[in-house]
Amino acid sequence: MTKNWKYIALMAAAFPATAAFAQSGDAGQKAVDLERYEEAKAFYKSQLGSKNADKAYFAMGDIYLKTEKADSAAYYFNQALAKNSKSSIAHVGLGKLALEQGNKAGAEEHFKNALKRGKKDSYVLTEIGEAYVKAPNATEADINKGVEYLKQALERDRNNAEANVILGDAYLALKNGGEAMTNYDRAIQLDDRNAKAYLKRGQLYTSSRNYNEAEEAFKRAIEIDPNYAPAYRDLGELYYFAGQYDRALSTFQKYVDMAENTPETRAKYASFLFLTKNYDQTLKEVEQVLQKDPTNTVMNRLRAYSYLELGQPEKALEAMNTYLQKVDKSKLIASDYEYYGKILSKNNQNKEAIDNLNKAIEMDPSKVDLYYELATLYSKDKQFNKAIETYAVKQEKHGVSNTDYFHIGNAYMMAEDYKKADEAYSKIIESNPTYAYAYIWKARALYNQDPETEQGLAKPAYEEFIKLAGADTEKYKKELIEANTYLGYYYYLKGERDNAVKHYSVVKQLDPTNTQAETALNEINKTAKKK
Repeated sequence: MTKNWKYIALMAAAFPATAAFAQSGDAGQKAVDLERYEEAKAFYKSQLGSKNADKAYFAMGDIYLKTEKADSAAYYFNQALAKNSKSSIAHVGLGKLALEQGNKAGAEEHFKNALKRGKKDSYVLTEIGEAYVKAPNATEADINKGVEYLKQALERDRNNAEANVILGDAYLALKNGGEAMTNYDRAIQLDDRNAKAYLKRGQLYTSSRNYNEAEEAFKRAIEIDPNYAPAYRDLGELYYFAGQYDRALSTFQKYVDMAENTPETRAKYASFLFLTKNYDQTLKEVEQVLQKDPTNTVMNRLRAYSYLELGQPEKALEAMNTYLQKVDKSKLIASDYEYYGKILSKNNQNKEAIDNLNKAIEMDPSKVDLYYELATLYSKDKQFNKAIETYAVKQEKHGVSNTDYFHIGNAYMMAEDYKKADEAYSKIIESNPTYAYAYIWKARALYNQDPETEQGLAKPAYEEFIKLAGADTEKYKKELIEANTYLGYYYYLKGERDNAVKHYSVVKQLDPTNTQAETALNEINKTAKKK
């Protein structure tokens, strides 16, 4: 699915994409594809005494690697080597583990050992290729290395549908959607009942916003295998994208029913509940899982996020601190820093909030709203130059909008640099000359440059505001009172009593209890009688 989607951000760090755990076609692989991992483990455990025990040990290790149990994964990969010192697949497993741990040199050494006997084995080549493609923080060079191994696997076995699927994933990671689709289609040509290949097609169509084709692909996967849980999951996500929230939730519930009842599955369901703004239900799901699995990364994350969304910042801070104590810091994602920053801000810890929002932007510069939040915090902390710098960075990365000029103008106003504020508000007027509010903002900036109204600097802006807003007195009532009060006073100072009376009378019409207008009118009347 598209990497920009919030659900993916919440889940990606905790549960990597499903791997090819064993040769395609066996009952264990089938269980893995259905996301029934305990069932898969039971199958592979039954194979540990077989002739090909090393492959069963490898499959067990790969399942544990996927579910972030590196110690258990290492145990089974080493057992594979112990059972068969010449096992190529055992070295592949240890190489995958090394990549997960960021040890590329160690991984390459294990893959080298695997290829001493397995260089003609399509399965071994496929697994090495997948290891590079799906490695955490895989670089373009890593993925291209994986592509070469997958191509070698297909040279050895043209009928290797799994290699085509993973090759499609590799091209997708390289942002080559055309080649990705070609390889998914080849997998389907080799096996027209390959539900996983149809799932991948649906995911690719979803990321390119071709929702009709995506829906057809997911439904085809379900038609092939009505128990294929991942297709229900992604179809539910698709309905969410399309704004069909009831269908999204009911379809995702089918995924939960089909998939194994594990903390991982419940975490995905909780993430989907969070996405659909069911924060109360998210918390209920979270608490149930944490009773059995208190260190669950995603659930601890969602607990903190949900408390903030429910307007309980103190509980959110407690939950976030608990989460940060338990999580591997290398697994933190941009939204963790984002939410931590927001939570700290709500708890009046602005300095720490600023630090965390900066980290969030550093990890994910694409989130425009974060620049505004960060700049607002700088302004609250009276670091106005920093606020203005933040808006400048936002403009550099995401272009200029009237919203930027509004916020920049406000920052300059708080910094008491009223000329710069006027310049910012004037930019809004240049691009949208009929936008009434821009004139009231400009007028305030000009008034602060002439607080005694000696020059009447704000007069033209207030007059233009009245011209644009005067017909809608309900919407602009407060601002019309402000503008007419200013003009009434301006004309009073100039001795133009008729104009002063006109504007103060408008104020009285808008607000009969306005004492300032009443006092001014009484004073003008007294002066007139004396004459």
